[in-house]
Amino acid sequence: MKLSQQRLSLAAGAAGMGVWDWDILQNKMTWDDQMFRLYGMAEKPEHYGVEIWQSRIHPEDRLRALADFRTAVRSEKKYDSEFRIVQPDGRVGDIRASGIMIRDEDGNASKMIGLHRDITEGKNAIKALEESEKRYRELSIVDGLSQLYNSRHFYFQLKIEMDRANRYEQPLTLLLLDLDDFKVFNDAYGHVEGDQVLRRVGQVVKRCLRETDFAYRYGGEEFTILLPMTTSMEGAVTAERIRTEFKKEVFSPVPDQKIHMTVSIGLAQYRPQEEIKVFVHRVDQLMYQGKKDGKDRICTEVTPQEQFKW
Repeated sequence: MKLSQQRLSLAAGAAGMGVWDWDILQNKMTWDDQMFRLYGMAEKPEHYGVEIWQSRIHPEDRLRALADFRTAVRSEKKYDSEFRIVQPDGRVGDIRASGIMIRDEDGNASKMIGLHRDITEGKNAIKALEESEKRYRELSIVDGLSQLYNSRHFYFQLKIEMDRANRYEQPLTLLLLDLDDFKVFNDAYGHVEGDQVLRRVGQVVKRCLRETDFAYRYGGEEFTILLPMTTSMEGAVTAERIRTEFKKEVFSPVPDQKIHMTVSIGLAQYRPQEEIKVFVHRVDQLMYQGKKDGKDRICTEVTPQEQFKW
């Protein structure tokens, strides 16, 4: 190894990087000691070269890593690549590789000199940060009790779905669900038991919806449900499923007592270019109409011949 390469190896080693050079004409690769440490090799093998490097690249990254390497050989571009490697003990690490091509007097590639740096710790830190940020975003829009989205996210999503409905002339249906006599239950058995009811509502609603639907805890014992690309007639089927499934739920706030709770649901389809507050108010009034009509029912805004009431 030339003096300049020795100095490079010393400097790179101090920075935790491994130095390698590849004699293209002889297809011979030379690694410094730090390179072997990066690849989890306690002892230098008798024979090594490009093949041993290739064999350590993670199978899912191998084709891309080799393509980056070949591109650098064939062009004037600096070699720059990231890939995962598999250590002898099975641990997976992340490597950042870089290199420059040395050419002879005729311009032909004769040698490549480069560095390998272990970026596993940095990658893991970035991944942990991204997961933390994702979790924070989820917590900021999810109601902790019901595990449904909260009212703030409801209005954000409603605006998106209304714009989509107007743009593509697709139906959009909104449900507003309210627990019947929840205050009476809460006063009789306490907020801990009341919270159990709210949790169960969230579970039932999730079971009854499609992946394309959205459910929210609107506030207190009220819940809203957005059904994109759904008419009020189709939405009534979903609403009835929720109503009947929740009515089957059994609550035992005190020993040897079984209580069934019910819900009243208002339901309406979005009208083109309708304002948010007008749309929500229409559904809200339908829900209260269901309460007045005897509770445990669905009240929709359709023609008298199509009126849905249970």
